Amino acid sequence: MSDLPDPSVFTGAAARDLVPLPRAAALMLWAGAYLRGDIGPDDAAIAARGSGHRHAETSGEDLFDWMTGLRRIPLVSLQLVLPVPGRIAGLIGPPAAIGAALEAEQAIVVGAAGLADHTLVPAAEPIGSEGMRGVHVQWERFAAPPGAATAPPMLGGSARRDFLRSLHRAASGTVALDLVPEEQVELASLPPGWTATLPPPGLAPSDQQQLVLTARTLLLAGQELLSPGTARALAEESARAQVLRQLRDGAREALAETVGGIAADGLR
Repeated sequence: MSDLPDPSVFTGAAARDLVPLPRAAALMLWAGAYLRGDIGPDDAAIAARGSGHRHAETSGEDLFDWMTGLRRIPLVSLQLVLPVPGRIAGLIGPPAAIGAALEAEQAIVVGAAGLADHTLVPAAEPIGSEGMRGVHVQWERFAAPPGAATAPPMLGGSARRDFLRSLHRAASGTVALDLVPEEQVELASLPPGWTATLPPPGLAPSDQQQLVLTARTLLLAGQELLSPGTARALAEESARAQVLRQLRDGAREALAETVGGIAADGLR
């Protein structure tokens, strides 16, 4: 029996502590906590599933078995990749894994002593009728091509510094944005490929702040780009879209770097 609270019943202050994340990012954070010895694999798998703004059914790769299997990989490494067309650095194949990762816009690449072992990708889709909506998540594991090397880890902090500069420029610029990453995100607005989870134990306040800021900015900027805008002049709309894309792309890189740095603490 898990000692964690049912993630579907978070309310009030507990709900405010939840961090919205791509599902692969949530899983990688809690896998790192498990590898550090902070939590058992069963509780880590439950925590990675996240909060139910809607019921989530899972299939495919069993997350408990996947986590315990990480301990049997020599010199294991984990890398979060948040790819989009034209930006697939970190993915190692095969082609089916790259296609699935691009479709999901997320993946975890697992390495063994510097060589790629496999890629894990969540495929999420809404299920159920109106009023009973849920999400079906299938985790698919792709064996890496023999001899493929993993990409160098993003641990230098450069992506986070670039992101903070972009955020400062956007805040001090003349383009009006309906974007407040400091505010709590409504769980009902999360896409199927995202979840909301509590921060893993032992997380430094600065890492938690960076995690929340990058994840919320990535989510909100992406939603703003997809939402129909109000009546604006063409030049104004173009400038607004450019700023949003810069924030979204910077947040994506910074989030991958932040999660990688946090998870790496469990692998040293």
